[in-house]
Amino acid sequence: MLAAMLIVCVVAHPLYSKTIMARGEAESIIGRLRKMSEEGLTNAFNEAMGNQRLRRGLGRAGEQFMHNKASFDRNVETVLDFVNIPSKKDIRDLKARLDHLSSQLLNLSIKLDRVLAKEKPAPAKLRAKK
Repeated sequence: MLAAMLIVCVVAHPLYSKTIMARGEAESIIGRLRKMSEEGLTNAFNEAMGNQRLRRGLGRAGEQFMHNKASFDRNVETVLDFVNIPSKKDIRDLKARLDHLSSQLLNLSIKLDRVLAKEKPAPAKLRAKK
């Protein structure tokens, strides 16, 4: 009962409506700031891409990143080889070899079936028992 009276008092209190209004204004301000930040990011990105020197720098950074990644991958492969763990490349190569061998085995099996079908002798007639 006391809790219900407190809720009625808080809802009826004039500061409560100001709190609701303040919350709505805060949400409105946050929405406007978000819109401004999105526009600001778009403008900053467009300006950055318009700058030839910055574009070249980003391109060099991307190239250096790819070079570093290739070096890292080689180093990881070397370590895996050192501890005798196959790399993805090793497994892909092994799978390709197994696929090739499997297809060759299938071809040999088909050829063997053809040869056996040609050489199969005519069934011998059974002799009747007396």
